[in-house]
Amino acid sequence: MKTNARQLLAATALGLLAFTSNRAQAQVTTGSLSGWNVLGDVVTQAGAITLTTAFADGDPAGDQPFKLTNTGTGAVSIGELETAAGVAPLALDLSATEYGTEGSLIGQSFAAIAGQTLSFVWAFGTRETLFQDRAFVVIDGVVTTLATAGAAGAASQTFNYTFGRTGDARLAFGVIDTGDVVGVSSFTVGHLQLTVAAVPEPAAGALLLAGLGVLGVVARRRRCAVSRRGAALPNRAR
Repeated sequence: MKTNARQLLAATALGLLAFTSNRAQAQVTTGSLSGWNVLGDVVTQAGAITLTTAFADGDPAGDQPFKLTNTGTGAVSIGELETAAGVAPLALDLSATEYGTEGSLIGQSFAAIAGQTLSFVWAFGTRETLFQDRAFVVIDGVVTTLATAGAAGAASQTFNYTFGRTGDARLAFGVIDTGDVVGVSSFTVGHLQLTVAAVPEPAAGALLLAGLGVLGVVARRRRCAVSRRGAALPNRAR
């Protein structure tokens, strides 16, 4: 009986470990562009990804009138970005006058766990002087503005998001020109990570409780067996 109990405990522990490990395997990273869907002018360096609104012919505005793209690939149309981000037409516009024109975007899907936190550090820079070029993140179809030309924020900021459900999640980062196609803006994302919640999922918890319950039954049976043997000893002595 003791051997069976130990084997059951080991099997339960291994099953729980395998369950949580498999669900925690999904990771997103800015260390490379591997696994990302890339549109426009996007480059990775030193663990961070930078996206710009530059177009292949250069930028006629600002103090660097012939600045080319980082990659030689120019910004793409707003319609392509909306489709890739999984949002409705016009969803990337700030307003009727601050409508999106073109830009760059990266995106991917991964398995998320309820209670898991997505975090990253970002920075935004721009030479736009007339319109509100926009940097944003899209999580499961919800667009969150991180910065605009008029509200660029600090040099480096941190963003955190906690998933409320377990399942496939969709993530995208983008930067767009609004109102025109001049005045290059850039958006850098780094230190991207998923932190697994300390509390196990309901299914994992149920597996653990089931194993503990069976071990409790085994322990009670062993105590009963010991009691019966102890009660029988005086009769043998007589």
